[in-house]
Amino acid sequence: MNRTRRDAWPPYEPTRHVLVKRVDHRYARPWQGFVVEWRREGQRWTALVVFVDDTQDGSPVVQRWLPADRLRPCHPDPNPSRDAWF
Repeated sequence: MNRTRRDAWPPYEPTRHVLVKRVDHRYARPWQGFVVEWRREGQRWTALVVFVDDTQDGSPVVQRWLPADRLRPCHPDPNPSRDAWF
């Protein structure tokens, strides 16, 4: 099915997709994550993030509270170019 501009999805408003900065290596590629919930702890914000840790054996899906300074917003494009489709 070919999508025309009329059939395109509207852009997402708030983003919950994030890149998780790794602490094991300075230049390691960040993990892609999804913020489930935010909470404030004193002066700092933390987020409950779900991501896949490809360095773990067994169950690589991780759900962890992380400080906000380890997260960067990642804005997904719901309307990728035609070259991005399989």
